[in-house]
Amino acid sequence: MALQKQQVVINFAKGLDTKSDPFQVPVGNFLSLQNTVFDKIGRLQKRNGYPALPSLPDTSSTFLTTFNSDLTAIGTSLQALSLGSSTWSNRGNIQPLNLSTMPLVRNNLNQSQCDSVVSSSNLVCTVYTESNGTSNAYKYIVEDSTTGQVILSPGVLTTADPTYGAPRVFLLGYHFVIVFSALIGSNHHLQYLAINATNPSLVGTPTDISTQYTPHSRVSFDGVAANNQLFLAWSGSDVGGAVRMTYLNTSLQQANTVIYAGRQADIMSICADNSTTTPTIYATFHDSGDSNTYTLAVSHTLANILSPTIIGSSSVANIATAANNQTLTAFVEVPNAYGYDSGIPTNYVQKVTCTQTGTVGAIGVVLRSVGLASKAFLLNSKIYALFAHSSQYQPTYFLADSGGNITGKLAYQNGGGYLTTGLPSVTVTGNDVQIPYLYKDLIQAVNKDTNVTAGTQVNGIYSQTGINLATFSVQSSDIVSAEIGSNLNLSGGFIWAYDGYQPTEQGFFVYPDSIEATPSASGGSMSAQKYYYQVTYEWTDNQGNAFRSAPSIPITVTTTTGSSSVSLNVPTLRLTYKTSSALKIVIYRWSAAQESYYQVTSINQPLLNNPAVDYVTFTDTLSDATILGNNLIYTTGGVVENISPPAANTLTLFDDRLWLVDAEDPNLLWYSKQVIEATPVEMSDLFTVYVAPNISAQGATGPITALSALDDKLVIFKANAMYFMSGTGPDNTGANNQYGQPTFVTATIGCNNQHSIVYTPHGIMFQSDKGIWLLGRDLSTTYIGAPVEGYTTGATVQSAVNIPGTNQVRFTLDTGITLMYDYYVSQWSTFTGVPAISSTLYQGYHTFLNALGQVYQESPGTYLDGSNPVLMSFITNWINIAGLQGFERAYHFYLLGNYISPHKLNVQIAYDYAPGPSQTSLISPDNYSGTYGTDSLYGNGNPYGGTPTLEQWRVFLQQMKCQSFQIYINEIYDSTFGVPPGAGLTLSGLNLTVGTKLGRPKLRAGKSVG
Repeated sequence: MALQKQQVVINFAKGLDTKSDPFQVPVGNFLSLQNTVFDKIGRLQKRNGYPALPSLPDTSSTFLTTFNSDLTAIGTSLQALSLGSSTWSNRGNIQPLNLSTMPLVRNNLNQSQCDSVVSSSNLVCTVYTESNGTSNAYKYIVEDSTTGQVILSPGVLTTADPTYGAPRVFLLGYHFVIVFSALIGSNHHLQYLAINATNPSLVGTPTDISTQYTPHSRVSFDGVAANNQLFLAWSGSDVGGAVRMTYLNTSLQQANTVIYAGRQADIMSICADNSTTTPTIYATFHDSGDSNTYTLAVSHTLANILSPTIIGSSSVANIATAANNQTLTAFVEVPNAYGYDSGIPTNYVQKVTCTQTGTVGAIGVVLRSVGLASKAFLLNSKIYALFAHSSQYQPTYFLADSGGNITGKLAYQNGGGYLTTGLPSVTVTGNDVQIPYLYKDLIQAVNKDTNVTAGTQVNGIYSQTGINLATFSVQSSDIVSAEIGSNLNLSGGFIWAYDGYQPTEQGFFVYPDSIEATPSASGGSMSAQKYYYQVTYEWTDNQGNAFRSAPSIPITVTTTTGSSSVSLNVPTLRLTYKTSSALKIVIYRWSAAQESYYQVTSINQPLLNNPAVDYVTFTDTLSDATILGNNLIYTTGGVVENISPPAANTLTLFDDRLWLVDAEDPNLLWYSKQVIEATPVEMSDLFTVYVAPNISAQGATGPITALSALDDKLVIFKANAMYFMSGTGPDNTGANNQYGQPTFVTATIGCNNQHSIVYTPHGIMFQSDKGIWLLGRDLSTTYIGAPVEGYTTGATVQSAVNIPGTNQVRFTLDTGITLMYDYYVSQWSTFTGVPAISSTLYQGYHTFLNALGQVYQESPGTYLDGSNPVLMSFITNWINIAGLQGFERAYHFYLLGNYISPHKLNVQIAYDYAPGPSQTSLISPDNYSGTYGTDSLYGNGNPYGGTPTLEQWRVFLQQMKCQSFQIYINEIYDSTFGVPPGAGLTLSGLNLTVGTKLGRPKLRAGKSVG
């Protein structure tokens, strides 16, 4: 009996479907759909091409954005594109960095020193000195460095002598090796304790390294793990004093000790140069005998390479070293104090180099007003260390490289200050750097009330410290930007602000403190009365925005005559990226007769900052009448003072304010004062919102991971939860705050990828761990990315952009694929050939950056990605009209389209659910005949009508009897066409001629059971 033929029409009004079983994808959907857009419903047409823009000078840039409509790329520097000259301009160094912290030790006692090392299994062993107020103890603990779970409870080093120095810990093979000063009888020993790094419950017993050890309070031993050996250097007590070196192997067997006689080390730093096949070990120490600083070098077998060589002669408080390419770099912390008050420490760090052959470089200053807070370490051929700013009110840590470039700020106002009993180790894993640090966790607040009638000022009192672990992810591509206040604000180890001229820190790292004022009975026109002074740092950026630091703590003086003057000593700002020639130190004065803070420093001849010195002196001679009408300090009227924002890994804009998540406390939101015309972003530690990690109906939801504005709401994302806030924020005095408490959104999804968030007319789309979702404007959630789940599973969205003039949202993935969603037709397709690592809108067009530093911009009407043609292709669903495993007879199908420019089509057919096609046909359209010689196209004008546009083809199936078949169509461009690649064609649909047959496929016996 003849089969009844059926016509199955497939119009191209649908997009991808990778969510359904690939054998059961509905008719009209595609299993693959590349380089097509849905500008006309029911028609597939080719996307635009991406011609190349000028390439970046290197491949360090990982993030693309715009500022003032100019294309901006960010990596280890900030690059701005000048289209006129087709070049990128370097606007200054910048280091992308992410920060996270985790508590290691917290209790009712005080920890005064710490050291940690992290194993490859993410266990962290921490050793520390703990005080109960009357005595010290050396302790150790092992924890999970990811969750903080205690694996090995705190133990005590029973033979330790906590009078001297501090313990250190190293990772050697499968052991945590703790090295410490021990007192056995009346003799000082250097000992180690080994803890199994895979099973920390296996704790060894204290074992001697040396019985000839000269301890010192500043730690006269150190070690470094290299070449599967733990190299140790210490100050020995034999032969009248000596530097001794040895190593332990992974079996904890000790090598013979080598001795450098005649040296007495009170500070020791050891490092390894791993730039060659076998490491060179450098030991750098301060000799307490002659007060010189020496370095020496040995091979991995302890053979001498460089005998002790003097590299410095100044007084030394700490030493940190790193080595690379046969050259040692030593950071030397120099004790220092303000000249006007020796009780206020203001140490600084110098740098000196020494080659293996003993050539010593010139000594230079790395940073002023800081000391060392960690050992030095090498990352991507650059040397870094953690530095401590010790201040009565602002103890803070800064991560900086050997050039003094600050890349991160940590524990503002809560840092542990200068370290005197050894520097913490640094664990470097890939681009992740982990450093333990002291954190002041019990604090009595500082009274910084500028109302001088409020009472006597009190100092900050910190009664104890704990220990945290900081993780810096250096050279991360996870940068987030927000343009507001005429600045481009960038996330990182601190918030960067770019004004079109240079990137600097947002606000000021520190405000002026330790101000001194001394009255004189002569030399001025000041009357006899009580005066108060406050000082700010002030700077105007390239956009004309005036930045002001927090004011200093008010200081008071009383003059006794009508011709008095006051001499003020003010610390300079030595930690800044801001141009010093334009950075002012501004002094304001209040008096009993004139109860407002008026500026006393000159506007025309300002008191300028000088980071090369510790302080400047200013003499105030002006009467109250003279300064009346001068600028008032900006905090007048109760305006909240400006505080530099913390490190942040994500930020956004909402309610005319910059919002960010505190990297050190990811449950805490900071928001700026309201940004108005001609004002910069101004942050305050009083403008924060705490979002508890357990506000929900489903238990703990964890830290904040992303932010986005949605109409009149701020959406707060966590990994698997969402909240929202609404309302308007406070004025600059902190009053009239109408922000509501965070409200839980009933959903079981969240977002931990700020780069995936994009605004659409229907709400915001974002990537969760369950794919791409839509949060509607009514706060409903829709799994809008289900059709492209096959692409998003295991992939990370690197940028998301809503394209102007279209209905398209484009998501670039780290797999090199770009997903395109058309929110008018609610369909998905993919773009291939545009492997972006970041993208943005520039001049209204989608612009992307790839891993080679190449930049491409969409150009309507062109169909080249650089020099590569854009080509359409698709794979249909499995066509099985007789059921999933029924028989059908497929005769042929018609393909309907519209010819636009020369192309060929490769048509392939797969049968019976086979993983690939078995039939191939090449279609060469005859719409275009080419040119003859230099003649124009024959029939190109009237009366012939030009090139015909209709394109339709019939394709016969070679295996007509089948369970199912699937059609592959790939566009081909041939350079012999003689014209550039064009739009090719549009495709409107397929018309299939098929029939069904009775029966089921026959299977061999081995495929049958029962």
